[in-house]
Order: sequence, then structure tokens, then C-alpha cells
Amino acid sequence: VGKMLPQLLPPVLSSFTDQDARVRYYGCEALYNIAKVARASCVAHFNPIFDGLFKLSADTDGQVQNGMQLLDRLLKDIVTESENFEIESFMPLLGERIYVSNPFSRQFLVGWIATLDSVPDIELLQHLPIFFDGLFHMLADPQKEIRTQTFSVLQEFLQEIRDAESIAYAPIVHVLVQHSASQDKFSRLSAISWLDTFVSHGREQILPFCAQVLNAILSSLSHPEEEIRETASRADATLRKLLQDSQDAQFEMHTLLHALSGHLGSQDVPTLVASLHWVHMLLRKSAPRVMQLSQQIWPALFGCIKNASGEVVRLDIEALARMAPNQLHFTPLIEHLLQLFKDERALLEDRGALIVRQLCELLDPRNVFETLAGGLQHEDDLEFASQMVQTLNLILLTSQEAMELRMMLKQPADGAAFFQTIYPAWSHNPVSLLSLCLLTQAFEHAAELVVQFAQFEMTLPFLVQIDKLVQLIESPIFTHVRLKLLEPEQHPSLIKALCGILMLLPQAPAFHTLKHRLASVPEIGLLRLQLQQGKGRIVEAASSGATQIDFKALIRTYQAVQDKHQKSMLRLHQSRRTNAS
Repeated sequence: VGKMLPQLLPPVLSSFTDQDARVRYYGCEALYNIAKVARASCVAHFNPIFDGLFKLSADTDGQVQNGMQLLDRLLKDIVTESENFEIESFMPLLGERIYVSNPFSRQFLVGWIATLDSVPDIELLQHLPIFFDGLFHMLADPQKEIRTQTFSVLQEFLQEIRDAESIAYAPIVHVLVQHSASQDKFSRLSAISWLDTFVSHGREQILPFCAQVLNAILSSLSHPEEEIRETASRADATLRKLLQDSQDAQFEMHTLLHALSGHLGSQDVPTLVASLHWVHMLLRKSAPRVMQLSQQIWPALFGCIKNASGEVVRLDIEALARMAPNQLHFTPLIEHLLQLFKDERALLEDRGALIVRQLCELLDPRNVFETLAGGLQHEDDLEFASQMVQTLNLILLTSQEAMELRMMLKQPADGAAFFQTIYPAWSHNPVSLLSLCLLTQAFEHAAELVVQFAQFEMTLPFLVQIDKLVQLIESPIFTHVRLKLLEPEQHPSLIKALCGILMLLPQAPAFHTLKHRLASVPEIGLLRLQLQQGKGRIVEAASSGATQIDFKALIRTYQAVQDKHQKSMLRLHQSRRTNAS
């Protein structure tokens, strides 16, 4: 019979497509009888027989289905017993048929895959990439029975992979990455579980694909399903540990940073937090390699600053700070930050102080302030410069992170250089500059500044700032200044400066607060001051370090900056009048 199969099979197989169900059934019965007699000889003609059965698997006739199933079981027994089954010639056919959507055909294919995988002499795992994608598509089948059957087969393959010495990871990883973004929850969960196993088992062999795997994992960290999130989180930790322990040459930094840059634009906090942890790990592991590609990731990191999550902003600032180990990298960082604040005024108002404070906590606060001041010194947007200086000044005067700077400024001998460095930028905001002079005990210069205030019109924002300055004078920050009032004869310029501030204020609560403070100055000290004035022998107690500062040059700097502000305001008013007319 075996020799006659080339003549017997074609007419029988052609009957499988006949329109008459009885013909199809009798065709099944005929092939069953032939196979029962020929047995092992059928293996040489397996592909056409299998394809015929595949067509019958979708048959809607019950009798035909019964006949097909009997024939299917017989053929499986024959293949299982055979020593001559050629798996290589069968795989292309399976690869073509694996994407069928008919549920009965899917069950038929999964059953055959399970049968072939159970045969010891058939190494089906080597051919897994051919039908792997199709199996994952079946995981999304509407019928639970098919999903369960497919999942069981996939789990068998996964166990074989764990035990295998070598495997072609590339095509399988490619399929898993695709299905990790599936809208079907079961497919997505299975794909991520496989990726986690691959990372644990493949180790260094997975590193060439780590960017693809990372991309797939990060996308699932914010999934609505808790089980998917937890699985993705485990896979993320496994992959990060693998990369952390690996050699630099084993992975491509630019592909990783490209993947991270994409996810740093996400609005999902879990994905953002994980992405930033990755950036931190890469900076700890290989900062020079990251810095070479800093322009690739900087825009994404600066975008994260605008996120509403405090944790995201904290991690982001920490990453940016790690990317500024020296002035060569720090200056561009500050320039980017200033430009961001300039473009996003709401960010400056809402998060500006927090961002600068965190930078001061992570880096040298003096360098932070001096570099920011240097960037603001020649800023063309004068309104922005004034607003930025106001923010920086409040940080300088009140934050824990700037305490070291305040201590330095209170000792003019130590703080003279810093004072002169930030002075030009502080000139953009008169009240901030005045508070800086009071903090540094440059009282004579402070009094001169108050007189200069008369040169321009008092606006509501200016008066609000003066009001806040009075509140600060009453705070612990200015205790050292208030104590100087015990010796007015030694510090007449301080009295003059405070009285000048009093004259600028409307009779609001701040006015009465400062008035009461000045009223508490010891009368004996004021009497001595009057006697000195009568004799023309007023001697200002010089603070150490004051002689190092050219205050005349500084007042000219202040006047030049304020002149720019006045001209800018005049141009603005003229422009408004022109537009109105």
C-alpha cells in the first residue's frame, strides 16, 4: 500500500473540499483505512495529509468532524511512533497555517504542536520562532478553552527554555516585545512573564535586546491591571539588576537612552519613576558614557520637571544634578533651566523654588547661585530676570539649603566675593537687592539704595515686596540686624535705611510693625547719635570685608540695570498708547 500512496492520496484528499458533506466524510473514512494499513509510509506524505486535515478541522458538519478526529488521532499515533518524521519540512506549512482564526482549526494546530513537542526525538524548541507569534495570537482567542490549551503549550516551551543550554533569543524576544503591548490582558501578561524569565535565564545573551525589553516593560508599569503592573515591576527589577552587573561593552548605551527618553515623556507616574531610576543606575554605573550622549536625554529630563508628582521632580532634579559633575556640564544645565523657567512662567511660580532648593541640596549651593546669577546678569527679558531674582532671593534668605550661604554673607570678610558676584543679577529686583545688603550688613549701601528708590514710580508689586521684606526683618533670619539697633550710634546707616523703608510704606500693618520696631531703639543710643551729629563726628562701624567692596561701582551697576528697566517700561507704555490709538 505504501508504494501506491502517490496514486491513492490525491483523489482522497481532493474529496475533502467537496461541497457534499457525505463525500467529505467518506474521504475521511477512506484515508483512515489507507493510513491504518500504510502507517509509517504515510509519514513521507505527511504535509499534504496534514493540510487536508487542517481544512477539515473547520468543517461545520458533525459527522465530518467525527471522522476527521478519528483520522487525526491515528495520524498522531503514526507520527509519534515514526523515526523518519522530517520536522524541518513540516515547519514551513505550520508557519503558514498558524495564523488561522477559526477556533476549531486553532485547537487542531495547538493539539499537533503539543503532540510533536512530546516526541523525544523531535526538537521542536529549535523551530519555536516559526509558530511562536501565532501561538501568542491564540492567547487572545475569545474561547477560554483555546486560551487555556495554548497557555499550557506555551508553559511547556517555557520550561524547556529554562532547561535548554542555548536558544535563539532574538526572534522570540521580538515577538514578546510586540505582544507586551497587546490590548488583550492575558496576552500582555504572558508576554511580560516570558520576558522576565528570559532576562533571568538568558542573562548576558539578552543584553543586545535590553532596550527593546526595557521599552516593553516600562510601557506596562502603569497598566490598569494590578497583575500586569506587578509582573512588569518584577521584570523591570530583574533587567535593571542584570544591566547593573554587566560589563559596559555588552550593551549599547544610545539605544537604552533612546528608549528611556521616550518614556520620560509619559504622563504615568509609575513609568516615569521607573525610567528615572534607570537613568540614576546608568549614571552610577557609567556616567562618562551617559554624559557623551547627554543631549539625547536632557530635553526629556527637563520635560519631567513640569510633572505634577513631587517624587518625579525630585528624582529628575537628582538625575540632572548627577549629570553636572563639573562646571563644563553645570553651566549648560543652568542655561537650560533658566530657559525653561523663562518659557514656563507658571513652572517658575509653582516649582521654581523647589527645583533650585533641590539643586542646592545636591550640588554646591554657592555654585548654583553664582551660575544662575551669571545667566541672569545679561538677561534681555527684564521682567523674567526680576521675577527669577525674587525667587532666588527668597530661597537665599529662608531655605535650609542656603543656610551655608547666609552664614557666609553674615561674615562680610568671607562673603564679599559672593556678594559682588550676585549683585549685578540682584540689581534686577531692587527690594531683593536691599534685603541682600541688610543681610550682609552693608547698611550704608542699603541706605543709599533706599534713596535711589525715589528715582522710579512705586508700583503695587514693589510695595508688596517691601511689605514682605518688613516681615522678613522681623524673622529669625535678620536677628543679627535687629540687634544692631541696640547701638544706633554705631550703625546710623541702618537707622536711616529702616526709616527710609518706613517712608516708602503706606500706613498698613507692615508700616506699623516697622514703626514699632524703630520705636524700640534705646533712647540713650539715639541721644549719643544726636550728640555725634551735633559735633559732626558720626563714625559708622565698618564691617570687616566692607573695604574689599567698591560700593560706588556697584551703585553704578544698579543704576544701569534699573535704567534698562525704566526704558523698557516706557517703551511698553508707548506701545500700548500706539495700539490704543
